[in-house]
This record gives sequence, C-alpha cells and structure tokens, in this order.
Amino acid sequence: MTPWGVIKTIIFGGSTLVFFFILWFYNPFKHVEHYEVDEEVKEIIENPWKKVDEKSGKTIADEGRELFIQRCAGCHSLRYDGIYVAPVQADPRWKKVEQAAGRPVYRFGVLYKDRFFVPRDVYEAFAHEVLESFKSSFGQVPPDLSTIYLARGEGYLYRFILNPNEILPGTSMPPVFAGPSAKEETAKVVAYLKSVNTPPPQEQTKRAIMGVAVILYFVIFGALFWRYREVVLRRLGYH
Repeated sequence: MTPWGVIKTIIFGGSTLVFFFILWFYNPFKHVEHYEVDEEVKEIIENPWKKVDEKSGKTIADEGRELFIQRCAGCHSLRYDGIYVAPVQADPRWKKVEQAAGRPVYRFGVLYKDRFFVPRDVYEAFAHEVLESFKSSFGQVPPDLSTIYLARGEGYLYRFILNPNEILPGTSMPPVFAGPSAKEETAKVVAYLKSVNTPPPQEQTKRAIMGVAVILYFVIFGALFWRYREVVLRRLGYH
C-alpha cells in the first residue's frame, strides 16, 4: 500500500469511528433535559474526596455512603462498592456468600477488605425472593445504582433524590430526605455516587499523563516502524 493509500485508510477509518461515536454515544438530535444543582450544595458534590474529619480521614463521600446505606439500601444495591439491599445484608448466610463468591472492592488504588463485589448472577440467585417481593410491590425491581452517576449525571440525581415525583411523576419512590438538611444530605449521596464512578483529581491527572504517554509511544513506534520498512524495502531493491 502506498503512503497515500495509508493516509486515506486512516482518514476513512477515523471518520467512520467518529460518526458512530457521535451517533450512538452522543446523539446530537436527542433531547436532553438539563437539571440544576442548588448553589449552596454545589461544592459538596464537586468535592466528594474532601476530608470532613482530619483525625479519622472521613470524606464527604464516606458520609454519603453512610446515608446511602441508611436511606437507599432498603431497595437499591450498589454492587461496585459492596452494598446490597438491606434484607440481603441482614441474612446471616450472606457473609459466607461474599467470602466465597465475591472479591474485595479495589478502586483508584485503595483496597477495601470489608466490601465485596459479588457477581450479578450469584447475587440475584441468592436474593431471588427479596427481589421478587420488590417486583410485586413496586412493579419492577429497583435498579442497582453502581453506574447511575455516569448514566444520569449530578443534576438529574440531585433533583430526583430530592423530589422523585417532580422528575418522574407517578414513581413509587418517596422523597428520601426531609427537613432543613435535606439538600445537604442529598448532595452528599450524589457526591458518594460520583466518587464510585469518577476518579479523584490526582488519579485523573495520572490517567491523563498515561494517556498522552501511550499515544506518544504509538506515534513514535509507528514512525520508527515506517522508517524500518523503508530500509528493508530498499535492501530488497524495491526503491
């Protein structure tokens, strides 16, 4: 293949990938509802890894996790962080299942030995009766929220948790928090969900540097390989 042929192949292949990426993953024709977070709690959601207690090292995300277990785990699981619905967690047999079929949660360089990720099929088989009772009561099984932040974003989650019926009229989910601290507690839960799906700033910087290094490696390797190809062809008498 001639150099021009290689260039045309790269342009055509790249254009095709970009087209399908835009069409399937970021459809510009799809209407996306925008939801705002109240100004007074924006900082909470934006800084889930901020420490609220220097002595214990507890972060905003840690407080959000505690609130999630107290208020949300009655119906929702979050398997990516080792949280399962309350009736399952209360079953004395569940600890053995976690130890046998699960693996400790490892995220962003931290190993949590007290949290276990259990495969979906194992979890659903063990929790079959509980999940079926949810389905009978609510019409469907409340979803696992492991990737909900990536799917919905902070604005939607904040508004939905604060007032579910405003965002999804007729939903069976009641408001989770009430009173003067409702907005702050909601923001902490959203911050926790964000922390599960989004790397902390130092990890994001590390990944960005690694991404640039990998791209540079392939560019340099490709150039050297192309140069070596020219040398081999010249030795074979093709130039």
